[in-house]
Amino acid sequence: MAKVSSALLKRRLEIAEIVRKCGEIKVDELSDILQVSHVTIRQDLTYLEHQGYLKRFFGKAIYISPEDFINNSTSVYPSRLASYFNVDNNDIKLVTTCLNYINNGDTIFLSHGSLIRKLIPFLHNKKYLTVILNDLNNAQLVKEFSDAEVILIGGVLDKSNVLKHSNLSSSIINQFSFSNFIFEFSAINANDYLVIQDIEHQEIYQQILKNADHSIGILPPQMKINENNTIGKLKNTDVIVLSRSVVNEYHQQLLNSNFKQVTTDKYCVTYHNVLEV
Repeated sequence: MAKVSSALLKRRLEIAEIVRKCGEIKVDELSDILQVSHVTIRQDLTYLEHQGYLKRFFGKAIYISPEDFINNSTSVYPSRLASYFNVDNNDIKLVTTCLNYINNGDTIFLSHGSLIRKLIPFLHNKKYLTVILNDLNNAQLVKEFSDAEVILIGGVLDKSNVLKHSNLSSSIINQFSFSNFIFEFSAINANDYLVIQDIEHQEIYQQILKNADHSIGILPPQMKINENNTIGKLKNTDVIVLSRSVVNEYHQQLLNSNFKQVTTDKYCVTYHNVLEV
């Protein structure tokens, strides 16, 4: 996989930081500051907007603060523009909760999934990471937003740029010690097994769950599931982060499996396995 230019990465991180500090800034001003063309700035802003760092509005870049949205505090951009922003606070809080368990220098395996993709831009604050994935698009995104070493598991590439695993997966597991396995799952079945949406990831995720030092599962609002797509027992997971909408369904089941509720807010609830963490 071709490595993204370090100059491109540096410039985009600079833009994100400038917009964060200023609250809002014109394209012309960014062009002057960074000494690049308006076209280049617009391309960078389009990318950063897609990743949720900012919004473009009438020739300006406007900062979006996840903390401001989540805590309903006063934000730096004009309140009259709030109606133009399509930010899923629930998803942001779910993924940023995972950052509490990632340390500089960790080796982490990231599963496939839309929430995992939303987590990736926030990894830029973590240093010296090794990130292992089975999703080409997500691997490219890590290179865009982080200086992490990126390792893409071998296999057969499907139409969604996701690698279906061959025996090469076993060599990866034997070669690395995983600090964290961060995975998106779909349900906890009646037998206390974790269920994922796509069966093609089942085998490798089962192996990673067994081998990782720590595991963090995030469950978004409910989706259609196949309860046979299990990757392991709930009791073998360290941390579970639930979307608020599914807490009532799984709260007692988590307590019965030796989990303790540790944090809660209007968007998600976090549980720790008292026998593992």
